Amino acid sequence: MKILYIHQYYQRNQGGTRSYELAKYFQKSGAEVTIITGSSSNSKDQDKIQVKSTHTSYNQKMSKLKRIFSFIHFSFKSILIGLGQKDSDIIYGTSTPLTVGLISLFLSKWLKKPYIFEVRDVWPDIPIELGYLKNRFVIYGLKKCERLIYKHASHIIVLSSGMKVNLIAKGVDAKKITVAENMVNNELVIEIKEKKTDKLRSVKKRELQDWMTNKFIVVHPGTMGVVNDLDYLLRVAELVQPYPQIAFLLIGEGSQKSALQEKINSKQLENIVIVDEMSKIEIFQLMEDCDLGAMNVMDNSILWDNSANKFFDFLAIGLPIIINYQGWQKQLLESTGAGASFKYSDIEGYCNYIVDLSVNHEKRNNAAQAAKNISHQFEVPKIGERIFSVIKRQVGK
Repeated sequence: MKILYIHQYYQRNQGGTRSYELAKYFQKSGAEVTIITGSSSNSKDQDKIQVKSTHTSYNQKMSKLKRIFSFIHFSFKSILIGLGQKDSDIIYGTSTPLTVGLISLFLSKWLKKPYIFEVRDVWPDIPIELGYLKNRFVIYGLKKCERLIYKHASHIIVLSSGMKVNLIAKGVDAKKITVAENMVNNELVIEIKEKKTDKLRSVKKRELQDWMTNKFIVVHPGTMGVVNDLDYLLRVAELVQPYPQIAFLLIGEGSQKSALQEKINSKQLENIVIVDEMSKIEIFQLMEDCDLGAMNVMDNSILWDNSANKFFDFLAIGLPIIINYQGWQKQLLESTGAGASFKYSDIEGYCNYIVDLSVNHEKRNNAAQAAKNISHQFEVPKIGERIFSVIKRQVGK
């Protein structure tokens, strides 16, 4: 079986590595996988995954116009590459952006092969709800595209139960939708524990190690964008200043990073530090010395259905998790004891939970064990097999 996998932001070592982990699992299961991506370069890695790049520039700091151009550039070049993959048995397109669905649809019709569409974020709902899209003609056009993509997809993968509810409300048949959450890479955690070489440990700069020593570290790795609302964590850091044992570590890049650093400097906050983006291994190694994982979003219910990588990375490490929103993650954390969820407005409760865990070691350790326990239900082989079973069924039709 040959799978043509389309993902504009495909990555192996940094950020969201879901597509890499899935492609690797498909290969081990006997499939041949070709990735079309905007990032990376043409290659065939040690996992025998063929990567074909459109060499499309993209980053979180781009203007809206440059992002649109990036989407268009990737669309045209990926279609040209895809037209040459005539021996593919199925197309697997993963959003965002929504244009990946249109690419998958076009190639499906041209190559006369089925396509599966993976919904990582429900577009265009999110930019509409957050006020980024206001032109009614653009909104109408995007919604038409969305319905077209869902209609012609042979199957749809969504990353949370909330996303499934959203699609069903839009008229998509529930039987056409499979929930396959993001994944936990417990194998990487084992590898780090077994191979703690000097090379791995060198990522921990001396000054950062010294700063982290004897502190209760709340960590937030990943994108520092508007949606992530890390100003919320800055307000929390201000409020818990009377507790010198508590500190906050932010790792990554994003459009708000510079502004956040300026606010930290102007407020003279000594209990919060921002460091640059790191590889997955480096982040995991740092998180092993942290005590609590933080997930934050803006105050809008459209964001509650997210299935962000960091949530599952926290579970892999065995970190208790705190979130400032509701939804399926709230239910999971509270039913298992692996963390806590607070309404966006309840910043006092959010702070009190952090303070409580920083002094109640037994409670923190119990939450950490609960997080590790539930990580096993999201391991790569389990999620990978759920998706691969869908692929095999669609190819066999």
